[in-house]
Amino acid sequence: MSYAKRKPSLNRKETQALLATLKLATTAGALSLTLAGWGLLAHLDASSVQALASQDVAMAAPQSLGIDTGSVPTSTSTDKPLKKINVVQWVQDVAGNPVAVVRDNRGSLWYVMGSDIPRLEQGLAPQVQPQLVRMTTRTRAS
Repeated sequence: MSYAKRKPSLNRKETQALLATLKLATTAGALSLTLAGWGLLAHLDASSVQALASQDVAMAAPQSLGIDTGSVPTSTSTDKPLKKINVVQWVQDVAGNPVAVVRDNRGSLWYVMGSDIPRLEQGLAPQVQPQLVRMTTRTRAS
């Protein structure tokens, strides 16, 4: 009977060295991926902050929410004219806080915190960033 020639198996010292090398390579790979991921997130965060700063969000937010340029007469004697916001409906968030659904000049709907409506009417930036209303429609398949 002839036995098929087999490769000699690795001895214990070689398998331990191979396992140590594999552990080291895995640890180095995981660490580099983690650092690369954190670096990418930091880069994206920095670029989004830079983009927001360049757009001057404080001045752009009231205009994008459908504020008329004409002033509304008020009973108080303030020098700043109030601007009209097109509030479509009042709803509540999960915590029960009042939230206004506001239509902008382009017809888009936005969720705006109720406490920010007077601030926007005065031309100030909102304390809570308005969120675009995502409307879902039914299709024939649904």
